[in-house]
Amino acid sequence: MKPPCVAIVAHFLAFHVLVSATEPVHSQSKTSCLMQHRADASKWLDVKEIAQDSPFSDEQRHCIREYASSIDADIPGFAGQLAHRKFGGAGAAAANDSVILGAGFGTTATRSLFTFAAQLGRRVHHWSSAADPPEFWTQLNGLVSKKHPDGAPGCYKEINAMNFSASLAGHDMLLDTPLAEHFLDFYAVSPNSKVVLTTRRAADWVRSRMQFDRTLPVPLHSPCGMSLEEVGFDVAVRLYEAHERLVRCIVPAAKLTEINVFEAPVNVPALIDFFGWPQPEFAPLYPRIGGEDSRYDEENFLICVTGQIRRLELKTKVERLFLPLAQAGFTVLVALVLDVRSDSKYINRPAGELHGNYTVTDGNFTTLQQAAEMFPKSIYLIGDPFLPHDYPPDERYVRGLFEAFPEKGQQRAADRAKSHMRQWEALDRCAQLPWPNAKYTMRLRDDDAIMQPFVLPSMLEENTLYAPQCNPCYGLNDKFALAVGQGTAEAYFRLPLQTVRWDFERLQQKLQPLLHRSPEQVLAAVLSMHGIAVKLMNASGLPILPAKNMRKGNETYLCYYAGSDGYRNCMSEEITGRLISEGFQIEQPPDYPWHSFPEFYCETPARRSPAPLLLLRV
Repeated sequence: MKPPCVAIVAHFLAFHVLVSATEPVHSQSKTSCLMQHRADASKWLDVKEIAQDSPFSDEQRHCIREYASSIDADIPGFAGQLAHRKFGGAGAAAANDSVILGAGFGTTATRSLFTFAAQLGRRVHHWSSAADPPEFWTQLNGLVSKKHPDGAPGCYKEINAMNFSASLAGHDMLLDTPLAEHFLDFYAVSPNSKVVLTTRRAADWVRSRMQFDRTLPVPLHSPCGMSLEEVGFDVAVRLYEAHERLVRCIVPAAKLTEINVFEAPVNVPALIDFFGWPQPEFAPLYPRIGGEDSRYDEENFLICVTGQIRRLELKTKVERLFLPLAQAGFTVLVALVLDVRSDSKYINRPAGELHGNYTVTDGNFTTLQQAAEMFPKSIYLIGDPFLPHDYPPDERYVRGLFEAFPEKGQQRAADRAKSHMRQWEALDRCAQLPWPNAKYTMRLRDDDAIMQPFVLPSMLEENTLYAPQCNPCYGLNDKFALAVGQGTAEAYFRLPLQTVRWDFERLQQKLQPLLHRSPEQVLAAVLSMHGIAVKLMNASGLPILPAKNMRKGNETYLCYYAGSDGYRNCMSEEITGRLISEGFQIEQPPDYPWHSFPEFYCETPARRSPAPLLLLRV
């Protein structure tokens, strides 16, 4: 058996350098072991045929020779091996520049860039997003990550026969593995493309990759299954740095931009301009999804917050939900799908409404960027400005709302129906976002407050939607919803809008015998129609309540509506007792039918300090 270091050299010198299986090893380090063959391989450093039939210019070919020479210092014979590559394979150079190429390796936050482009409606390839990738991508990824039965020569021969032009069709941007490992191939068939290099410190990248999986491919052009553990940490760092030098050398400066989310914020308008895309009226935040990957779906916890930016309650969500989940070992990804317009109108208690000496006021945020500043770095974030299409509701639904409360008039029914359509469209937008796979997906309203540190309930059933038992409003109260299983999350987010737009006739048959109309009623009927399992949670296990900002003088208080049995039933005895003993109450008007109950329970500012974050992973 060859010593490990000799086997690595043999992998790359099979064409030109004969490696003896019995050659003595004079150093225990893999790097020095590789370098012992440098003299034999040095004759390949100035190979003239590198990229000889590619579209690259003389200057670009010089960049490739410089890259190959630098790699030879650690992997002798690499330059000679690279000379046998036909960059672009069987493809031909495209004349246009319509496809943007990503030159950064995975674990440089390529998922953030993918998400950003997808939010702007662009067609993006990212390995993690391809549920059923075409044969081209599976074949190339296999050649990157696995040893070929015929060694490096067989690997190179198979790559040279691939048509890299086939990867361009139907895409605006190509990212992630195996783009970086075959950057010269993709650039050869699209030499006029703009290029974005996602980057980070080389040592940090290697450390992160090795901690995740030491068998991942080395950061090398056409690695053909060579792994990080074969070359070691120091060599991997140098290979990574060499790749970035190659990209900066071969791509004209005007067509290259770099993104390092680990060290600096991204200038979103400038990035959109670089890509040549139109500036949206409200641009999304540049996503903060990080460069690390979760090994298992169970480690991801996705949370979509929907509603309006000006009603957003965020302090308790961060302190009592997001951080406890992260401390429990989850990778927490939050999406803020919020209407950011200042003049949008929904059916809810408007700012300025008086309740005794207190006035309903908007929250602390007017932009997604302001909200993002409250997020710790440990919480991944997508900021998505929600601009509803305002799809027209079915007239039968509007009529049902009017007949339930005719005293409120036709216009009120029409406004309610419009608001409900927006609610369902916001849920659908949650589903459109390019989430990673996850076992747990939660949906919260903008004004939901988390009353105590959240503990994931034990014994949750797979493929089930959990929602509050209280205040059902003739259907299913989803002011909080927890989906266990991706299929359940997809159904919960997508089915309401799809059904009211395209299958209302069948929905109407379920609604017609019922006395009232509400979005909760529609949701319950839709989930029932499609056989989605639903379980209800009582108030003691669900410390989440819709909140209102109430101002008196110069002080703002977080208050919870208690003026109806339905809302009071959502408050556990513990939470109600705490609000009564530590906070204060806003009483009902004297002529209110149930004036014996307060209209709101309110927290004092002192009570809103962070609660102890004690949580065990379930």
